[in-house]
Amino acid sequence: MMLRKQTIACFAAMLITLTALGQTPQTSMKGYELYSWKLKGHWYYAILPVTNRLRTYEEITARGVVRRDAAGLKAELQKLPRGGEVFWMSDAPAGASKSAAGQVLNVKHPSRTRIKGIRSMCDKLGIKLKLT
Repeated sequence: MMLRKQTIACFAAMLITLTALGQTPQTSMKGYELYSWKLKGHWYYAILPVTNRLRTYEEITARGVVRRDAAGLKAELQKLPRGGEVFWMSDAPAGASKSAAGQVLNVKHPSRTRIKGIRSMCDKLGIKLKLT
């Protein structure tokens, strides 16, 4: 019984530490959605857990979710569990392509060369990347 209490306390302390560092473990039983778009010469990416509902513009472009260029994407991919599935969306969900303020989000896949590089990155991390 004492060992169990110590294990629970240790686990709780680890979660508190990770949360304080902004490194909360991300897990999703259904996988993840990857959105990409190009703006002013840079590629932007957002990785979100799969849900049973359509995403909004605000969710996809939320501060803290969006990463710029391949280095930012790699940092996010490294947080995902090995064996996880990432579904790279070729288009924004209906209703998510435009914000309430009228800003447009042009979600699309990049060039084949860039896709190949990101697929290689996922392979090295043990992540299954599926283009949709």
